[in-house]
Parts: sequence; C-alpha cells; structure tokens
Amino acid sequence: MSLAATSAIFATLLAGTSLVGLGLKRRARGGMAVAPVPAGMPAAGPEAGHEAGFGAVRADAAHPMIVADHLAARVEDLLSAQTRAQADALADLKAEILGLKSDVEWLAGERMIEQAIALAQSGVEAEEIGRELGMTRDAAETIVAFRRH
Repeated sequence: MSLAATSAIFATLLAGTSLVGLGLKRRARGGMAVAPVPAGMPAAGPEAGHEAGFGAVRADAAHPMIVADHLAARVEDLLSAQTRAQADALADLKAEILGLKSDVEWLAGERMIEQAIALAQSGVEAEEIGRELGMTRDAAETIVAFRRH
C-alpha cells in the first residue's frame, strides 16, 4: 500500500474517531443531541424541540430510545458510505499502481536492452552480458548479433 493510501485511510479514521469523541464529550456534558425527526413524530417548529430549518429534535424532547435508534442508524449509514468511499479509493489506487508497475517494467526492460547493446558494442561476449544483466543467453546472443548492424 502506498504512502498516499495509508495517509488517506489514517486521516479518515482519525476524523471519524474525532467525531465520535466529540459526540461522546457533548453527551457527557449534557449537551443537546441533534437528530432528524423519526418517523411518526410531529414536525412542529421550535416549541416542539426542532432547530430552525434542520428538522431535528433535542434528545430531551423525544423518547430516548427513538433518538438512540435513529442516531445508530445514521452512524451506520455514515460508516457504510465511508467504507464504500474507501473501497473505491483503494480500487483506484490499485489500478494506478498496476499502471505504474507496467511502466516501470517497460522502462527497466528498455534500460536493460540499452545496457546490453552498450556491452555488446564494447566487445563483451553474449554469455557475460546475460550473466551480468540477468538476460537469457538467447536474448544476449541476439543483441550481440545485431550490434554489428
């Protein structure tokens, strides 16, 4: 796994952990837990516990189990969306790495051929070229045969 992928995953995990920690801290202080209105609850303005424009309820304005269940569902949805995003990013990264691997292999092969030609032009025998560069004897002999042309 590349450094960029590792960094992205670490940053995502750190952000998620921070958000969970912040929520737990707010809850411990008795802060207001905000959640969308669960199904079946009336949606009536600020006097019913709604924050303006967000369709949310205070934890003390609704049954705690309804709010807890709804918050658990939201967290589950967020986690599954984050997992999908990470899987997509990992798939993109894998494709990019495979492309880079192909490019490096091509460049390494190109460089090996250039070195073999240079050795052949300096008079080194095919067997020595193959041993030094890790080429097959046949490939080295082919390069030596063409160095004259």
